[in-house]
Amino acid sequence: MRTHIEFDEGTFELTEQAVTVFAGYSAPSGWSYRGSLGVIVDGSIDDHDMTPGGVGAAGISRQWVVGRFFITGSASASVAIASANDERFTAGDFRIGAIAGRTFGIVSPYVLARGFGGPVWWTVDGTSTVGSDTRHFQLGAGLSVTTPFGLTIVVDVSALGEQAASLGASWRL
Repeated sequence: MRTHIEFDEGTFELTEQAVTVFAGYSAPSGWSYRGSLGVIVDGSIDDHDMTPGGVGAAGISRQWVVGRFFITGSASASVAIASANDERFTAGDFRIGAIAGRTFGIVSPYVLARGFGGPVWWTVDGTSTVGSDTRHFQLGAGLSVTTPFGLTIVVDVSALGEQAASLGASWRL
């Protein structure tokens, strides 16, 4: 993930790489619930390296089928905690989004749009400060491949706004 955070002291580029695991439940009604925990394995805010930290999130989504297309709406809340410049760095995030696509056999390409916001707390030059993203959106695309034995692989890339790329795998029990 790469974004820019605006503090009173200026704008800082934030990058993070994280590994997460999640568990979820998909109800027959189309609603899904998910929680995740993970570790920030690398990152920086401008020239300040981040030490490993933690991430956690909870979310809900709902899928609808419209003709041959699917639309999934989602909402989530997350928090990330690490140290940068030997000071605690904490970011909260509330996010809503939608993906829309079509399934062709086992492959489902989609486009995505997400909006988000939340505070970022950090100490810059000895002063505690609160900031926020300069861009509160993501636009991108993704691809999901579902195998006959329940394994799904997802690639998701947001190129505009907050830039992010993720690779995921899930297995439906």
